[in-house]
Amino acid sequence: MVIVIGITVGFIVIPMLITPPPDDGESGWSWPTFGWSTSTPEEQNMSSSVLDDMNFFIFSEQIEIDSISIIKNGYLVYEEYYKDSLPNPNRNFTVQVDPASMDPILLNDTQKHVLYSCTKSITSLLIGIALDLGFIDNLSQTFFEFYPERWNATYDARKLNITIEHLLRMESGLLGEFSGIPYVTYGQDYLNHSLSMPLLYAPGTPYNDTWGSYSNAGTTFLSAIINRTTGRLTWDFAQEYLFDPIGIPRENLHWREQDGLNPGSSGIYMYPQDMAKIGYLCLNNGTWNGTQIVSSQWIQRSQTDNPGPVPYGYLWWINSVQSPTYYFAGGMYGQKIVIVNEIDMVIVLTAHADNFQDQIIRDYIIASHFA
Repeated sequence: MVIVIGITVGFIVIPMLITPPPDDGESGWSWPTFGWSTSTPEEQNMSSSVLDDMNFFIFSEQIEIDSISIIKNGYLVYEEYYKDSLPNPNRNFTVQVDPASMDPILLNDTQKHVLYSCTKSITSLLIGIALDLGFIDNLSQTFFEFYPERWNATYDARKLNITIEHLLRMESGLLGEFSGIPYVTYGQDYLNHSLSMPLLYAPGTPYNDTWGSYSNAGTTFLSAIINRTTGRLTWDFAQEYLFDPIGIPRENLHWREQDGLNPGSSGIYMYPQDMAKIGYLCLNNGTWNGTQIVSSQWIQRSQTDNPGPVPYGYLWWINSVQSPTYYFAGGMYGQKIVIVNEIDMVIVLTAHADNFQDQIIRDYIIASHFA
């Protein structure tokens, strides 16, 4: 089976081909629904010595990486959990437990890791699936079309213009939590509290203030739209149409629930190998073992840069500066799901601090393919 995917250069999606390894029972490879087929870096045209250099760099700099997983040509070629390897492991594994869920973050490969804002990119996939299935008509629909009862005459009237696409692009104009202005947290009636906050920009203004307009509320509005259109919690919808089809059973994850919502912005806990399945679905243009989980058009649009100075797709970050280019889901403290189309690679990082990660991805993991 040959899968057409696209590499984004500027605003243009350039098609290319990825051919998964033969799923013939003889090659030792199968779709990773029930677990990853493994291989060595050398067998997949990577250099182990460059990855050894990466580990020396991580250890010598005491970088607060929790785990690294690398998928190359459909194989799990590298997986490391650093707690027992670092000279001072307690320094890396002392982040407070999330008070809302009381679920621990990853301490080793038997525990789930909090994804933080990588959740946003999964919410984007779910909006694409809801659109494919007809729960949503189009991306020009506004939030208040779904929630007219939430409108308050005291609100800025421009909020009536906030569309699904604005929310996907971080162009809603909603005030971001990192704007420096006091913001609400999850509590009683989060939607109403968030809707009452002032607008930073007019809806539709290109995403130009990386953190000032980076809105957790906006992505939770997307989750609320899924609730309203499907009549189900977002996790339940995701389990049926995304997680189960790619082999992530319910017991393998947790999605925090607050105020009757699964936040679209954060709150998912997942194993790194399952995070890699999300990346591999995107690498294969939304197709999984012959089934189209989310449309190829959605995957291509998600990795296409939008107008404005911040490189951003549909809730996916875009790195178009280096070659090869890549796009990624990114979460606080360095959680990442990275898709490198050109070299058939998915990279998953979990961490306690986003230090040196771009260098690790570029100078070691991607570089190991070209060594």
